[in-house]
Amino acid sequence: MTKTLAIFGAGPVLGLSLARRFGREGFRIALVARTTENLDALVAELAADGIEASAFVADVYEPAQIGAAVTAIGRIDVVAFNPGGGNMGDGIVSVLDVDPENLRLIVDRFVVSAVALVRAVLPDMVERGDGAILFTGGQSGLYPAPFLGNAGMAQAALRNYFHNLNAVLAEKGVYAGAVNIGALIEGSVPHLALTSGPLDFEPEVIHPDVFADAFWTLHAKREVPEILVGSFGK
Repeated sequence: MTKTLAIFGAGPVLGLSLARRFGREGFRIALVARTTENLDALVAELAADGIEASAFVADVYEPAQIGAAVTAIGRIDVVAFNPGGGNMGDGIVSVLDVDPENLRLIVDRFVVSAVALVRAVLPDMVERGDGAILFTGGQSGLYPAPFLGNAGMAQAALRNYFHNLNAVLAEKGVYAGAVNIGALIEGSVPHLALTSGPLDFEPEVIHPDVFADAFWTLHAKREVPEILVGSFGK
């Protein structure tokens, strides 16, 4: 039986590379994102590669929409929570600018939404005795950086969550783990924004396929609950 990878937060950079990597292994792909235009373009690109993909419109920051998308997709063998912007994006503030409102915004996006997704997919995985839950994490959860104040707090909470999930679920046949982003992803919004002008340093930039390979390795081997790709923040 063909297995399904569902990508929540499917975009044209990391999301596309992740879809292609699992698609090469025979997975069909369920793509979840907010805009039909983005999804249609991704489905077309994957179809050109001979990969079966379907599109589902939902806001991955909204728990109710997450649940509806999981129901619409049906069986999910591997799910990837890939909302984007966890270290460099809208709403990220430095540690001295953290307040209850902007902290709640980021925690809702990157922790509460992750929990909602797990709650939606986990019962079927446990019942089957097989499945994998993959998270896109950020280096700020491992190496605190003052300019990523609220993001680091959210990423640390997410890291605690997936470590505990993996420990408890291993005996049930379900894996949980994360690829932590420790460099700029080539072609991503943060990469393009940071390099749009002159810089006084050379940022580390890594192709999204490298991160996609890391996700596949975590899923296939299930030996460790996380890996850091890149050295940003060390």
